[in-house]
Amino acid sequence: MPGKSKADSRLTIAILGGGFSGTTVAAQILRRSEGNVSVVLVERDTHFGRGVAYGTQCVEHLLNVPASNMSAYAEDPEHFLRWARLHYDHAVRDHSVNPDAFLPRSVYGQYVTYVLQQEVELRPGQFEHRQDEAISLASCGNKAEIHLRSGQFLLADKVVLALGNFPPGDPRLPGKTPDSQRYVSNPWIVGALDDIGDDDRVLLVGTGLTSVDVGIALRKRGFRGTVHMLSRHGLLPQTHKATSSWVPIWDQEFPRTIRGLLRSIRLQVQAAERLGSDWREVIDSLRPFVQEFWQSLQRHEQRRFLRHVRPYWDVHRHRVAPEIGSRLAKELTNGQSQIHAGRITSYSEQPDGVDVTYRDRANGHPKLLQVDRVVNCSGPESDCRKVDDPLLRSLMQQKLASPDALFLGLNVSADGALIDHSGVPSNFLYAVGPVRKGSLWETIAVPEIRGQVSELSKLLLTVNAGEDGEGPRRDLVADLYSAVP
Repeated sequence: MPGKSKADSRLTIAILGGGFSGTTVAAQILRRSEGNVSVVLVERDTHFGRGVAYGTQCVEHLLNVPASNMSAYAEDPEHFLRWARLHYDHAVRDHSVNPDAFLPRSVYGQYVTYVLQQEVELRPGQFEHRQDEAISLASCGNKAEIHLRSGQFLLADKVVLALGNFPPGDPRLPGKTPDSQRYVSNPWIVGALDDIGDDDRVLLVGTGLTSVDVGIALRKRGFRGTVHMLSRHGLLPQTHKATSSWVPIWDQEFPRTIRGLLRSIRLQVQAAERLGSDWREVIDSLRPFVQEFWQSLQRHEQRRFLRHVRPYWDVHRHRVAPEIGSRLAKELTNGQSQIHAGRITSYSEQPDGVDVTYRDRANGHPKLLQVDRVVNCSGPESDCRKVDDPLLRSLMQQKLASPDALFLGLNVSADGALIDHSGVPSNFLYAVGPVRKGSLWETIAVPEIRGQVSELSKLLLTVNAGEDGEGPRRDLVADLYSAVP
């Protein structure tokens, strides 16, 4: 019997989704491999590495994290800074890329693309980008058979779901019909905001980061009308700002209740303020421990957090760049933007606009907003049972995947393996990124995802080689940067 070729003996890993998570998983696998792995990245966009977040063409959409914490590699924290100083600082003369800079998200998308391209160039023949979409998946012997929208299929030994955030779910708007003409269900669809006139009155349902992005995109194109933002709590994301140096002190044993955690945070904030710092340092100091704390909570405590604390945690944890915060404050002061807090009770489209009634959170009285357009800015759906995605439907129907107990994403094991309907972890299906929110909570930002990516890439290669297979390599960014006078 003829022996297998080197290509035939390779482990084939298919990665479904080419945003930050999928692109960096591919890069890390190639970076650690010794030529015995083939990586197929299935991404319908022409470019990988962008996704919704970094695919924006609006240069005023900025990162929500300083450049110093945006490296794709946890072991090389200055990787993004070096790249930006080479490729961005030199292109924009009035910009200085310092560790505290909040760069355009489109620039970061270019960086993520570069991260994978660098590894592909170093390892020719090990990577393929399929510009397509996975619509179903089935177990086929000891391999996975992935069917693509184009009608083609591919076989893989291991599959990584890197689906990113799900599309937004529609909030409950009593009176809105499926054929509503003045309602935008997904602002991230190309051209979704094109019908909004420059002097229209616009209601954004939601006051979080999506609303901030939509408001910025509208103003960038010359929109002059009033932007109304409405959510149940009426909370806007807080703003990053420089704080004095302060090292928080956390006990090794965190409280195992939400009430206890809030009490500890308040005490730490008081200590920070006495030393001239503020709550930002306290929240940031919690970041390395959040996943451990979340997993230590009993289910009823996790649900208590989601019911009562989540809106406040989100606006303090996920902050906006100082430039964005200043811009929002100015618009609120001059009335260009207005914040409303309450629950929508009716939605009625008229020939000349939309009447939206909500129950005011402060006094319970009904209030009427008359606008020209309503845009859903409620954020991504988390309940995979409600997501209209053929791949997810296929996995659920075959009972290869199941939602987590809190319906925040998919049920996964500690190493990222999908847990099937019977509670058994898969030996070939893995997930990375936001779909792991139920088990980790903090899993939507670069610093947390890059840690997952690193561990998953090691695991997948260990399955094949019995060890990491990581050898010496050149970092092209470091080489280029050191050559610049």
